[in-house]
Amino acid sequence: MGTAKPFSSFRASKRFDASFRALDGPRRKQADKAVDLLFNNPAHPGLEAHPIKPDKYFWEAYINTGDRLIYHPDGPVLFLVDIVKHDDIGKYGKAPRQGR
Repeated sequence: MGTAKPFSSFRASKRFDASFRALDGPRRKQADKAVDLLFNNPAHPGLEAHPIKPDKYFWEAYINTGDRLIYHPDGPVLFLVDIVKHDDIGKYGKAPRQGR
């Protein structure tokens, strides 16, 4: 992402909220820190943020070695989509269909 600007606001999906609440205490603290870093410095090297192939609509950022933050940058708005295990990233490789 290079020298990306900080986001000005964020929104969270119901799926993200549920995933966040399901984390145990230490993982929730790590996720909270990742969201804060992403919001303020999307290019932070510890996040290793990058688009998910093939459509590159959704992005992933590292929370820890196994958990990933799924998001969609919508201009100045950070849209938090989900928290998944690394092995489940593939379900976010395609852009959502229009009209759904």
